[in-house]
Amino acid sequence: MKAVVRAWTANVNTENNAAAARLFSLPTLISLMEGPYGCYCLSRAEVFDFHAQLLCTARIVSITVRARVATAVFGLPGDRLGSKCDSPRGSLTGVRFTIVRGKITVWQQVWWKPPGGATIRTHARVP
Repeated sequence: MKAVVRAWTANVNTENNAAAARLFSLPTLISLMEGPYGCYCLSRAEVFDFHAQLLCTARIVSITVRARVATAVFGLPGDRLGSKCDSPRGSLTGVRFTIVRGKITVWQQVWWKPPGGATIRTHARVP
């Protein structure tokens, strides 16, 4: 499973969107926390289009695996060739990959909380 995540990362960083798309089974679910770039993709072309819209390169910080789910933390070191990264250099993000028979079935960007880091909390209502 870690090999699939590493292959996906290498393809994103070299802008090999076709190879990245081939790592996904069809149909597949792609979900971002923000923005319009998510889809329930029924074709390789839709998965390719998602990858073509990614703005940042990714550096693997860690990968943890539980059952069929690999959660990767990525540093966002910079721009892809055709775009400008919209995150500050060194930003971190998490992606949860569900992988079945060597193919990605779900790609979900997730909140990542560093060990010992701050937790996002809602404000309590004051009566």
